[in-house]
Amino acid sequence: MIVCKDLIKIFTDEETKTRIPALRGCDLRVNKGEIITIVGPSGSGKTTLVNILSGLETTSSGEVKVAEYDIGTMTETELNNYRLTMIGIVDQFPERTLFLDGTVIDNLNFTSNLLIRRKRKYLEDNREILEKLGILHLENRLVRHLSGGEMIRTAIASALAKNVPVLLCDEPTGQLDSENTAKVKTTLKQITRDFGVTVLVVTHDPRFQEDVDKTCEIRDGRVSTILGVEEQLAFSGKTDFPLKFKSQIDSTSSTRIPDLILKTLKLEDNVTFEMAEDAEVKIKHPDNIKPGKLIIEDIKVRRKELVLDPIPKKYYSKAEVVIDLANVSKIYESNGGVVRALSDVNLQIYKGELIFILGPSGSGKTTLIKLISGLEGRTEGTIKTFDRIFSDLSDSEKADYRRENMGMVSQQGNLHPFLTIDEHFYLKEIFSGKRIKANTYDEKVSDLLNKFDIEHRKDAFPLEISGGELQRASLAIANNDFPPIIILDEPTANLDSELAEQTMEQIFEFHKTTDITFLIATHDITLIKDGMRAIELVDGKINRDGLVVTK
Repeated sequence: MIVCKDLIKIFTDEETKTRIPALRGCDLRVNKGEIITIVGPSGSGKTTLVNILSGLETTSSGEVKVAEYDIGTMTETELNNYRLTMIGIVDQFPERTLFLDGTVIDNLNFTSNLLIRRKRKYLEDNREILEKLGILHLENRLVRHLSGGEMIRTAIASALAKNVPVLLCDEPTGQLDSENTAKVKTTLKQITRDFGVTVLVVTHDPRFQEDVDKTCEIRDGRVSTILGVEEQLAFSGKTDFPLKFKSQIDSTSSTRIPDLILKTLKLEDNVTFEMAEDAEVKIKHPDNIKPGKLIIEDIKVRRKELVLDPIPKKYYSKAEVVIDLANVSKIYESNGGVVRALSDVNLQIYKGELIFILGPSGSGKTTLIKLISGLEGRTEGTIKTFDRIFSDLSDSEKADYRRENMGMVSQQGNLHPFLTIDEHFYLKEIFSGKRIKANTYDEKVSDLLNKFDIEHRKDAFPLEISGGELQRASLAIANNDFPPIIILDEPTANLDSELAEQTMEQIFEFHKTTDITFLIATHDITLIKDGMRAIELVDGKINRDGLVVTK
């Protein structure tokens, strides 16, 4: 169904003429009806590969075929027809592909109507898709009123409504809790089995790497390792030794040594291959250095449940309240229906706290964040920030207050598309009318970019970088000038596990050395350290509020 051979993609900065290779001879073969995951660190080329397969990016060289289509040779008209009839896309930022002011079912019906003329048939099929994805109850809700997790599932449903043979999903479960991730996996597997749809899932999410036909790891723009069902079980700790690896031989007769072997054998610049008379081959260190201890880093203990102890009274002693919510509710109305996203929330947040806001998809986490930041207005109740009744301010007053007092990172890493990453650091000063000392400020910007490992992309525009890079850039910008409140909505959703851990450690270090108040909305309870305060939302209400412990 899909064949990539010696695929190369090079981006060129028109100003500096710098050439940046995203794919460097990538080879990939996917059979019809398979469901595979594409994994790899941020910036490895995963999203670029999906964009090429979807016809949204051109190739620099190499061969790309999807069924009978040779993507590299098609005209723009042919590519439009290919995207319409062959490909369903689930973007990691679903707002890009959905009508925000339409209802959930409107989005599916619009998509179906592009290809299918039997209206009664697709109306029935689309409601069945929503039911399988667990969002039938949302069919008449406006998309802009959905939570991040609900929006992702709507994007998947909308892509399925096209009834196309290939479904490309870019980080579809990064914002979903484990229960809804399992539902998405089950649905996609059912689609491949019942309808022969081929599914590619680009992901950092280890929960999506089990129970698929195979996993392809991309490193430095090339497929480095292919894990089948047996190999995936091994890395889940479910089978015994010996571990088995499949490393792909590409069109240049090259292959990449899997990371676990590379680290365990302490290989750096050279490697020795030893072949016996019976053709058995061994890999050894060229200087006969003894291997290190085998550590399978993928097998990690994950926090399986959230255990909270009551907050002791001394926790609040002499603490200054910086955010105070009293009887706050948020009600959305659409098509005559009423949805209570939040109900009678009472919450006090203290200066210098680092608080995690948790809950399943649709529990109200993102809505709560939007109310506190003033991006949405409350329906009932009062929100105070420091000494001001924040909820009574006008939209322009909220924007001014937010600019001076809050750093924000949304799920989508919203940045201005026509400004480079480093230019975003100057916006706050420009809108505040402040004078900027260029040299000193440039050093500070460079330092922040380095801390979040994104300095190498400072001259890029937001649409030119990967989702993980965009998230890290947004985190760096949010921490600029140390605002008294920093609000992070799913800050690690688009990061691989290593970068996610590094990012959270960086946030924890910022918190230790400042009196900044951090609010972090997430579905991932493994991010939280013992002793930290966590607030759990369920159905728009505070279900639990306490300090995290391991038991």
